[in-house]
Amino acid sequence: CEEAATSMGLSDTTAELTVGCSGCKPPGCYFQDSSLAEGSLVFNPDLGSTKGCNNADLSKLLKKEKNCRITAVDKYENINHIEEIDEYFSFDLDNGLPDLDYSQYDYILLLDVIEHLKNPENFMIKLKKKIDKNSKVQVIISTPNIGFLIIRLMLLFGSFNYGKRGILDKTHTRLFTFSSYKNLLTQCGFNLIDISGIPAPITMITGNNIVGNILMKLNKSLIFFSKRIFSYQIYSKVKPQISVELLLEQARSQVDDNEK
Repeated sequence: CEEAATSMGLSDTTAELTVGCSGCKPPGCYFQDSSLAEGSLVFNPDLGSTKGCNNADLSKLLKKEKNCRITAVDKYENINHIEEIDEYFSFDLDNGLPDLDYSQYDYILLLDVIEHLKNPENFMIKLKKKIDKNSKVQVIISTPNIGFLIIRLMLLFGSFNYGKRGILDKTHTRLFTFSSYKNLLTQCGFNLIDISGIPAPITMITGNNIVGNILMKLNKSLIFFSKRIFSYQIYSKVKPQISVELLLEQARSQVDDNEK
């Protein structure tokens, strides 16, 4: 969570943050910096439902370090860690997006979300329509890489078993390689700004010790040579393709400025 918050580039000033999720799916957070007018909408595995799947680490970090105000959205009536949020609404992300003013946000974070959705293409198209008049907005997305080396080796030996967590989490309905993920973005009307790989959470297995840290550094080095094979997850920044309405508005504004 700390890495995600750092990559968001959030300032330390007072901010407003909204977090939402759909069941045990990653929630969404909407961040607005009160002094710089910078905001972000984050879908992230952060707040658990009453069935208990997450621990609110990101919410804790953003409230402590960024002084965020948090509103949560989840398909269930109740959630855990209610003390980490300021408002709560029940909403299923498979039914679309919450009815919010998306023009006020500068960042949208979809952290481990699209692989849980029944129709990620439809979701991304709806999101694009919500934000394509906002020229400042950037979307930060992470999703598992099905092309990860371990998965390739499993397939080589005829194994492809879903489990309780990881890339083959049984709640994952759609999985992506770097190529198929890029195709998703292009087809849904987004321009890719940056894309990189995230190493496997090795220290969760080995513990935070010398061996685990060495293996993490090795994984990061291998990603440098081939992110398609050695990345556990895909991390990217994208922007929606600008709408015709916004282009016309910008043209009119430029004409007015020239006349002045």
